[in-house]
Amino acid sequence: MKNIFFFSIIVCVFFSCNTNSPQPTITPDNPTVKDSLIYPYKAIYSSDLTVPSHPEYAQKVLTVWKMYENKQMDSMKPYYADTVTYDDAIGNHYYGPSKGLLDIAKKEMEKLDSLRFDIDMWESVHSNDKNEDWVNIWCKERAYPKGGKADTSLMFEKWMIKDGKIYYFNQYNAKLPKK
Repeated sequence: MKNIFFFSIIVCVFFSCNTNSPQPTITPDNPTVKDSLIYPYKAIYSSDLTVPSHPEYAQKVLTVWKMYENKQMDSMKPYYADTVTYDDAIGNHYYGPSKGLLDIAKKEMEKLDSLRFDIDMWESVHSNDKNEDWVNIWCKERAYPKGGKADTSLMFEKWMIKDGKIYYFNQYNAKLPKK
């Protein structure tokens, strides 16, 4: 009798675990899943995204980051559109020729002995409803000012790529949590 009871429980558990509808699986043949959920908020900009998209765009943006870290501003010019927009974490706004932005970057880097980025992750994203391509990067920025105290902050940046060039980017910073 105990064996029948035990077997009945196993059968019930097995069938109850397998009665849900099959969940879509992300595979190389099926890289995306159609989102049919209803959310309590509507995205102001877009929530119709394809991830990943153009990994070569992430490679371009990360190359620009490495050039910035190594103070190679003149090498960055081919990656930017002729006119670029940049919004930094403290509220400064730049709109104009990419050369002007790179000149500002040179002046900022002159204040530093060195700079290092510890990249946590990146993603390339295509906004389907806007037909735009973005690269998002999360990192720790370690800045070493000349004659000053080293500063580490958490950083997130969004980079818009248009026609293969950097057209717009913005930045968010936060201090590291206290331990």
